[in-house]
Amino acid sequence: MKKILLAGLMGLVGFMGLMGNSVQAQLTIPGTKVTFRLNNEDWRYLRTFELKEGGDIYLYCYTGEVITDSQGDTVLPQLRIYVNKNFDGDLYEFVYSRYERMPYQSLWEFSEGQGLPASGGLGYIGAYTNPSDEKDYQFYMTYFKDKKTFVEFRLETTKDTFEQMNFEFTDILGSIK
Repeated sequence: MKKILLAGLMGLVGFMGLMGNSVQAQLTIPGTKVTFRLNNEDWRYLRTFELKEGGDIYLYCYTGEVITDSQGDTVLPQLRIYVNKNFDGDLYEFVYSRYERMPYQSLWEFSEGQGLPASGGLGYIGAYTNPSDEKDYQFYMTYFKDKKTFVEFRLETTKDTFEQMNFEFTDILGSIK
């Protein structure tokens, strides 16, 4: 039911954005006390994936101005929120388990007071090359725990459009509470 409400709210936000109203919705991740804000109507909710291991992935994409990379390809920056309610371990074990599934190069690690709003969390700017399109990608990824639930925010785009999206990304990360 909560997922349906979140989808409905995002649809309303998208509709109001199409109508020209400026909307900055404070959203709550279902099953947690974690809130975040999408900084403008250019972010659209795409879908929720329910995972077998007891988690969910909420996927959004940036649909504002058309962004093209250095090869002339259109880029859709993404926000992915991964929620795991059944992980048996601490934050560092969770971070490592996620790294094992999706290896990346860590360019910078940060924690609370260095740009990570969530108390006791851990964040990275990371990079990887996607073998299917042979493009380099760069992202912000933050990890933290809300009671017994682990949360990962990942804001990603191609490496050569990362600086262009940096304000959008850091504004969303700064809104997490």
